[in-house]
Amino acid sequence: MSEEKKNIKSVAKKLNPKGLVSGELLQDGKVLKNLPFLSYVAFLMILYIAYGYYADNTIRSLSSEEKRSDELYSELQSLMEVYNQKSLQSAVAEKLEGKKIYEAKDPPRVIWLEERK
Repeated sequence: MSEEKKNIKSVAKKLNPKGLVSGELLQDGKVLKNLPFLSYVAFLMILYIAYGYYADNTIRSLSSEEKRSDELYSELQSLMEVYNQKSLQSAVAEKLEGKKIYEAKDPPRVIWLEERK
C-alpha cells in the first residue's frame, strides 16, 4: 500500500505546475520520446481548426447565394407578370391599331390545292 502511495505522489509531483515551469518535465525525456505523437496531435488540431473556418465560409457563401437566388426568383416573377400583361391579345391589338394592322374576325380557312398530273 505504501508503494502505491509513493507512485501516486511521484506522479503528482511530476504533474505539478511548478515542475512544468521549471523544466523538470522536459528533463525526463518522456516528452522527446513522444514528440512524433504530440506533433501528430498538434497537426490534427490545426486541421480541425482549419476545417471549422472552411465550414463557416461555406455556410456563409451558401446563405448569400440562397438570398441572391430568392431575389432573382422574385424579379423573374415580376418580369413574367409584366410580360403576361403586355402580351395579352387586347394589348397587342391596341399597339397594332396605329400601324393599321387589325385582328382577323373570321377564322382561318384551309386552302386545298389540286395536284396536277
